[in-house]
Amino acid sequence: MLFKCHSWDDTIDRSYARCKMHASRSDIFILYDNSRGTCEIPEDLQRSERVFFTPYSDIEALGIAWGSERDNLGGYWYNGDYHQNLFILKHPEYDYISSVENDVAIQNDIDAIFDDMAARQIDAVYKHVTSRNEWWSHTGNCEGYYDTTQHIHKGLFCISFFSRTAAMLIARRRFEMSHLKRTQRLETWPIGEAVMPHEMHLAGMKTEDLASYCDTLNQYDWAPCYLEREIDPASGRTFVHPVTELNRKFIVSNFIQDYRCLISVENLEHGSSRNRARIINDLEVYSRLYHHNHVYPHPAIREPILSDAREFLPREYCRLISGAYEIDVSTITTQLGTPQQQAARVVAPLPNYDIEINIFFEKERRLTLNVPGENTSVIFAARDRNVLHDLRVRAFDHYGKEIGVDPSYLVHNVGELAFFECQLPLGAENIILDQNTTKEVWLNFLRLIPTAS
Repeated sequence: MLFKCHSWDDTIDRSYARCKMHASRSDIFILYDNSRGTCEIPEDLQRSERVFFTPYSDIEALGIAWGSERDNLGGYWYNGDYHQNLFILKHPEYDYISSVENDVAIQNDIDAIFDDMAARQIDAVYKHVTSRNEWWSHTGNCEGYYDTTQHIHKGLFCISFFSRTAAMLIARRRFEMSHLKRTQRLETWPIGEAVMPHEMHLAGMKTEDLASYCDTLNQYDWAPCYLEREIDPASGRTFVHPVTELNRKFIVSNFIQDYRCLISVENLEHGSSRNRARIINDLEVYSRLYHHNHVYPHPAIREPILSDAREFLPREYCRLISGAYEIDVSTITTQLGTPQQQAARVVAPLPNYDIEINIFFEKERRLTLNVPGENTSVIFAARDRNVLHDLRVRAFDHYGKEIGVDPSYLVHNVGELAFFECQLPLGAENIILDQNTTKEVWLNFLRLIPTAS
């Protein structure tokens, strides 16, 4: 089994552990791309495990083409077969290999799949893709190598299985294609997701769909990203891809790209987005979902998300989003010139993470708010962790006299936002927020809440 990676972290480490658990009778190699000259695999693992280094210079030394000059697509990402090509050329003694990306969560018996392949003389197992040529973005780069007027076979190879014969065929064809590219001066280059299945089809090899070995494959595709806590042990035999941490990749995959993700209309209407958010149970995820343009205009979808956040989030976060005093949106609009709809998002119950939606302090503009009662705190959030240097919070009593305010302090870092609290002194009836320096200030979230006892 070939575990492909180019970095190492706790999530990858756990993914590798799952590989070992589900392939106990197989030899497992970590195929590590050390093209940058470094290796993040812990030293103890390097000593105890089989590590096969795959610097891209090894591909170049073989004379295999990089990729398509037409679209500037190439390298390991585009050519998913290149790692295993290097391996099978060095280790032809293996009858079968499985190639798995490090962001695949395995809940299946790998050895049993190998056994079935041998028993039924299957040359490859992967997820078959049935897209028509004209609907597939990579068809153009098959020109010069395949007849694109005929169906090009395609597949998803996040985890895949090959006989030695199939793996050697794919490696050999890459040499032949590279020669053709040079001699014909072709600017195209077919992606691995076409080369692997189509070459095996042309050779008459027997393949099987990955789904045949699974009870479900509902969470296996090129997107969206999932978190480890979304892996359901009760789902039976399956593979989950891609699995990552709650990082920028996860955010882009679920809140910017619109493919089977948290903000996809179908998932919102069927309730699966809400279910995922409850399983993830994270303030940023609830908030991004709540404020997304597919959700915010629709109270029937939006309000249950807020209810879930208030019910399931840990207590320290619930305090930010529950029991707050209402801030008059028109006050912000009048004093700062912020559009009303934008201001409403900033003072909404869940924080807004959109970089374009904020309230903006500039050129001595200030925001004056009435203090609704004793024991009140101001909660605000910004993308700038140093906002405390540039934003001033002042309190005034019934007579307009300024009262000393304790310094604001950081209470949470959640994703791209830092949350701060300023406890107002007794007797405060008004507060003023304005610039403390000449630097402009943006706030993504602003609330008045009861001070914690």
